[in-house]
Amino acid sequence: MRCWLFFHRDLDSAHPEVHEALRFDAVADEMGIDLSVLKPREFDLVVDSNDGWSATYDGRALLKPDAIICRTGAETSYFTLAVLRHFERQGVMLINGSQAIEQVADKLHTLQILSRSGLPIPKTILGKFPVDVDLVERELGFPVVVKTLKGTRGAGVVLCNDRLQFNDLADLLDGAKSGADFLFQQYISASHGRDVRVLVVAGQAVAAMERRSSDGSFKSNISLGGHATRFALPRDMAELAVRVAGALDLDVAGIDILFDTDGYRICEANSSPGFQALEPACGINVPEIVFAAVSERLESKKAPRRSRLRLLDALWGSRTKRKPAPNRGETLAGYGIFDPAK
Repeated sequence: MRCWLFFHRDLDSAHPEVHEALRFDAVADEMGIDLSVLKPREFDLVVDSNDGWSATYDGRALLKPDAIICRTGAETSYFTLAVLRHFERQGVMLINGSQAIEQVADKLHTLQILSRSGLPIPKTILGKFPVDVDLVERELGFPVVVKTLKGTRGAGVVLCNDRLQFNDLADLLDGAKSGADFLFQQYISASHGRDVRVLVVAGQAVAAMERRSSDGSFKSNISLGGHATRFALPRDMAELAVRVAGALDLDVAGIDILFDTDGYRICEANSSPGFQALEPACGINVPEIVFAAVSERLESKKAPRRSRLRLLDALWGSRTKRKPAPNRGETLAGYGIFDPAK
């Protein structure tokens, strides 16, 4: 199996997002998968009427991959989307698809899709200038969460506890004018300082961890010092996470779920979720699971009626130093994960 992994930075271990790219690279080598980590910006994108395969990277032609795993997330640029669409139209499988990545990078677009699907979200207002403080207080009350439209790892998110504090922030936002877009969002007090990250792969809830703030902050992000522990996933939460990923057309997703007094609320969805804390907390190998899903999907395209009875013997049987890629017909069932179809 030949795969590309799109990543927008140099593989410098000092950067927090590089860990996952390095894990994919290492696990691919163990499994005998031909993986190339590529920067979308290094492609020369030429669009013409020819039907044949074409890919030029850093001045050299590349062979067609079986799949592309994109890990650019919220920092996905227009150029990266254009490159993804180019290969998507040439028949390459994308994990995730270009449209799914684009809509999830925009937090409001994500909420609009989930709202249309009848899924529980915090009530949200798109900020405009000047800020209508009365509208925010009437619709959301205080405290209120203020977010930038795009962001990751808890950056660009603040909590305003009262109208006075919000007025000060509103003055700052008004000064920014149209140069930035903000969301004002209902504060879910029952989930203060904690949430659950559910990893969904190929329509199945693979694992979940509870994240808790270590300093009393309302944000629980691991990148901000939060603690992660394995979370025993209730069936209703697992079903919710799977429905969210399905509504957003995400093959691989990190779904952040808040606790509410009468159930749950969807905080965010991520198209390239970090798993540096998830793997040790849950005792899983995320790249293995993703590669298995890719292999299964490739096989289903070749033989759509093939039975889904074989387990992941190649992944969970022999633990040799160099592990083969999943064999034909193997599925994710060997992981004992939640499957809503059962």
